[in-house]
Amino acid sequence: MQISTYTTSALAAAMLLAGAHARSETAIGENLTVSGFLDMSATVNDTDAGTESTASFDQWEVNFAYDFNDGIKAFVDLNDIGDGAEIEQAYITADLGNGFGAQAGLFLTPHGYEGAEPINLWQYSYSATIIGYAGYANGAALTWGNDLVSLYAAAVDGSYSGDQDADDLSIEGQIKVFPMEGLTLQAAYASEKFDAVIGDDVLPGVGSYEQGIINFWAEYATGSLTVAAEYNSLLEIGGPDGDGDGYLFMANYAFTDKFAVTVRYSGAELDNGYENTEFTLSPSYTFTDTLFGLLEFRTDEYDDSSLDGESYAAELIYTF
Repeated sequence: MQISTYTTSALAAAMLLAGAHARSETAIGENLTVSGFLDMSATVNDTDAGTESTASFDQWEVNFAYDFNDGIKAFVDLNDIGDGAEIEQAYITADLGNGFGAQAGLFLTPHGYEGAEPINLWQYSYSATIIGYAGYANGAALTWGNDLVSLYAAAVDGSYSGDQDADDLSIEGQIKVFPMEGLTLQAAYASEKFDAVIGDDVLPGVGSYEQGIINFWAEYATGSLTVAAEYNSLLEIGGPDGDGDGYLFMANYAFTDKFAVTVRYSGAELDNGYENTEFTLSPSYTFTDTLFGLLEFRTDEYDDSSLDGESYAAELIYTF
């Protein structure tokens, strides 16, 4: 999914993920552009514990990009999910020439098939395997890319925590290959060292653990059909006994230029007993260039059967 807009071809190639909806940019000055989205939804979750329903304005986001006209650009993303506006990303990128690029600041790790924002998803919900995805962090990255391959390497304050602590930096890497038209292959790695704690107390004798992910995904798009598969080796997710595996299979078919259907099956299983598999069916409709809507039906099966259930969602996204 396209997480955000980047400056150079190298950065774009390194950070590009599969896409569901494109966001546009509007010039509000000679070098300043703005884009964003509004997201609203209604949901029903039915499990053995009961039925819960919601209807809410979920989120708004505004993204600013400033071009300094010398190969350097600045990006700031403002986001509000109901707790007040906050800076989600703020970083500077530089085109170093010959396919090389660099960036520094607060940005999202570009690993995993599914994107972080609603406009980056083929459906409403996230897959079961995103429990291993890294998140937003502060640091610096170098990239290199051409039409066939892209490379990304970064040192950040914490791939999962973004804790602004430089004592134990996380090292991230990604390689993407474009061997033929419509086909993208990706391999990536991220990890972060944690102390074993309960609350604010470090557990004596337990020591630290390295939470991380080795991520592989492939996407093929041809005509109206897009298919993707993902495998994640999950490393000590949430604790020393959190090794496991995650996977995803997805297909999206556009019956017309407005109507499409997505089918997804995903799962995750850890050594600590956690297990979740889900199936999702999601028809979608593009009302205008800026208004997109979808419905979703999802079933979940957990290791704890009391959590099993079905969920339904309706979502509208307005992009600008």
